[in-house]
Amino acid sequence: MAKTYCFPSVRSRRQRSRNLRAQSLFTDRGVWPALILLVLCLASNAPGQQQHTPIVLQDLGRATLPLDGDWQFHEGDDLAWASPGYDDSAWQPIQVGRSWEGQGHRNYTGFAWYRRRLVLPPGSASAWTLGLYLSGVDSACEVFWNGVRVGSYGKVPPDPVWYGFGFGGSTGTVVTLGPAQSGELAIRLWKAPTVFLNSPEEGGLLAAPVVGSAEAVAGVDAAAKYRRLRASRFSFVLAGVAGMVGVMALLLWLRDPSERMLLWLALAMVYPTANYFLLDAPRLPFRVAYGLIGPLISTHDMAMWFLLIALLGLKEHRRLMRWTWIVVLTAVGLDLIDSVCQLFDWTAWPPHRFLTIDVLSTTPAIYLEMWGFVLVFAAFGKRLDVARWMLAIAALLSTLLLALGDTSGLGQRWTHWTLANKLHGPLFTIAGTSLNFPSIVSAFLLMAILYSAWRYLVEHGQRQSALEQEMSNARAVQQVLIPDEIPSVPGFKIESVYKPAGEVGGDFFLILPTADNGVLAVIGDVSGKGMPAAMTVSLLVGTVRTLAHYTISPGEILAAMNQRMLARSRGGFTTCLCARIADDGTLTLANAGHLAPYSNGEELPVSSGFPLGLIGDAEYPEIALQLAPGETLTFLSDGVVEARNATGELFGFDRTQKISDQPAQSIAEAAQRFGQEDDITVVTLTLLPAAVLQS
Repeated sequence: MAKTYCFPSVRSRRQRSRNLRAQSLFTDRGVWPALILLVLCLASNAPGQQQHTPIVLQDLGRATLPLDGDWQFHEGDDLAWASPGYDDSAWQPIQVGRSWEGQGHRNYTGFAWYRRRLVLPPGSASAWTLGLYLSGVDSACEVFWNGVRVGSYGKVPPDPVWYGFGFGGSTGTVVTLGPAQSGELAIRLWKAPTVFLNSPEEGGLLAAPVVGSAEAVAGVDAAAKYRRLRASRFSFVLAGVAGMVGVMALLLWLRDPSERMLLWLALAMVYPTANYFLLDAPRLPFRVAYGLIGPLISTHDMAMWFLLIALLGLKEHRRLMRWTWIVVLTAVGLDLIDSVCQLFDWTAWPPHRFLTIDVLSTTPAIYLEMWGFVLVFAAFGKRLDVARWMLAIAALLSTLLLALGDTSGLGQRWTHWTLANKLHGPLFTIAGTSLNFPSIVSAFLLMAILYSAWRYLVEHGQRQSALEQEMSNARAVQQVLIPDEIPSVPGFKIESVYKPAGEVGGDFFLILPTADNGVLAVIGDVSGKGMPAAMTVSLLVGTVRTLAHYTISPGEILAAMNQRMLARSRGGFTTCLCARIADDGTLTLANAGHLAPYSNGEELPVSSGFPLGLIGDAEYPEIALQLAPGETLTFLSDGVVEARNATGELFGFDRTQKISDQPAQSIAEAAQRFGQEDDITVVTLTLLPAAVLQS
């Protein structure tokens, strides 16, 4: 038996559908909020009321809701626009999350207002607090809720404080609106004038505000800070390592100021450390950051250039050093211009005045940063080890990246170059931390600097140890040639004090007994310091000892010493005084430019010849004097007369003459206390009376 199917007519189906919808309209509970919303919308469209669609905080509870979409927008400034009853129907709709420059307000800076009505459905309000999270504000704003100012981001004029993007400006702030209720949200936003560090589109709310309970909004803020902190872990590690290295290098330099490489290393570590606080740490006001970034970069460039010169062995290139100083001073001067401008309220200046100054001072400074190329290329002709080659390559990459980033990153609103964005874009992520070209190159450069500096210090320590060993050997030779104990000569009382200014000295003296029961006394001072002077002293002392076997004539001894010095002086000279005292008190003197001796507090009238090693045919005439029994001769070097105190005053001849009749130890200690700068040598020789000799 065939089955029969009955199909209802089209009209009956439509009628049934309308009946079902009507029944559902009055039975479904979800329709009442929709009806209420419809009534509110109709009420809001009444004459004299706002024409924009409010945001219904449906099922908000204690969650959060982004306030995206269209807001009412108006350029200018009027505090009456914060009133909840203000008619903003004629205002322009504008989207948050996008710049106002990208929505028809090109090159506009100053004040503008955003308005949006928030509606809580009936019954949803309870005893909880409504909060607002703001981020992406360019540049500062004030928040009004139902006509009352409830918070701000930064500070609007007349004394503006704002946080530029790239200088910690991506952080947000939480504003407490008050008890949960419907109301009018108005944001009075101020955009700072354009600077050279800019984007193609600026101004406005670049991120949609988020509304919710105060606890939920605080959670959004904490989560954003955590993401920011997590993303900057690598930068934090680099900053920490650079900071520790900089402090250690500074302490080592303070211990040994002659080691300039440590000073440049300490200064080179300032920028990596400060860069973290400028870009990644909690926000810093734009004017503070913009005023610091230029001097920090120029200081970093200066330190890096001189560090390269030291580590790559370019110190001997005097022309390169001179031009490096010229470039450094020029770059520092240009970078300080922006810093000086931050001392004034340039936001109130005529339009584009600061921008013009900024561009004209920054553009040449960018190209001066490429001086690192010159230094690296100058080192390519040298034979470098692996550490220095690694440093050269790292410095080359860093300079190239910095030049490309600054050239393409500054002034993007006019050039529309995107290379800087690509360079700073993430390459890969490790444990939630994104790494880009600058972070990788910075880490490579830091490792190269540390490795090269370590190798440099090791090599310097080895050279220093070898030099100290040589100095110790020279000191040992001097002690052999100039013994601490002087020989005992019958008929004479002899005292001596020798205080070198360094490890080895340039002063020398000899007391030699003669065959006729007399004394041959020689005192001298070699020009220069250190090892060359010490070697010359050794040569002269050996020469005097040899000559004393053949002659005891002071003039002949000086003439022979002069001939020996002519071929070995290398531009230097030696002053020397030679005296022979017989047992009967006969004194014979010859002088080669040395200080005259003293007797009984008076300077003896001794003519002075040329110092040794200057003229080949120099003559040294002798003079004869007579010492009385008990009379004392005092010989000394210019280290006594040229002692200098903290104020720069010399000990001088007058003070020396007043104490010349004192024991040798007292004279030397007086000059040393006054302020020793050179080797101090004092020798006193007294002719003993016959009664003393018999006793």
